[in-house]
Amino acid sequence: MSKRVKSIDNIALAGYISRQLNHFFPDEQPVTAPHVQVYIDGVEERVFTCFTGIRKKYFNEGERVLFNHLQSDQYSMYLYMLANYVHTHDGNTAIATKLYCLNKALHSVDMFFTTQLPDIFLLVHPLGTIMGRGTFGNYFVAYQGCTVGCLNEGIFPTIGERVIMYANAAILGNCTIGSNVCIAAGVSVINTNIPADVIVFGEYPNYRFAPNRKDYWMRPPFYYDIYDQATK
Repeated sequence: MSKRVKSIDNIALAGYISRQLNHFFPDEQPVTAPHVQVYIDGVEERVFTCFTGIRKKYFNEGERVLFNHLQSDQYSMYLYMLANYVHTHDGNTAIATKLYCLNKALHSVDMFFTTQLPDIFLLVHPLGTIMGRGTFGNYFVAYQGCTVGCLNEGIFPTIGERVIMYANAAILGNCTIGSNVCIAAGVSVINTNIPADVIVFGEYPNYRFAPNRKDYWMRPPFYYDIYDQATK
């Protein structure tokens, strides 16, 4: 079993997060470190389950699964999971909302605590990323500027497993996305079903599909041909 390595223990992390919350949101209901620690202890299993499933440097390095509160991709993911845990297990909307707003302030992401991201997901330098309601399969990846959500009719996407959204891609409305799909950078999938095992190019409604022949783990952000060849 891989060793779990944390940059900061739960007691210190509770103090760190409570100070951030009280600094950004100095209302008449301060958040105490002991209260936050209860949630931190509760969400730890989900965090390490997620990071164990990500075969990537700084997350899962084989013998070690890492959580670093100063690695901003990780911390953005962590704050979402913490807010979602608070909402799901306690229903404390005030703290869940502050955690959601803290994530938005620090990382320019919009991931409300009611959004149900899968057990294993990855955000890659996710500035400007908006993850709304929808059904997400495991091993979901979103880069910067990506959006998942509804249009005016309030119908949300269903996304299969091992789907990668590259920079500034969007999945909006009544969409079913098959498994093992890559949405190319800048592509907006709108009210369209996408078959499994393809790469999606083009603009709505004139999409083009190419076969997705590479294994999930052989694509960025997990594998970079030029870098790996240069370092052999």
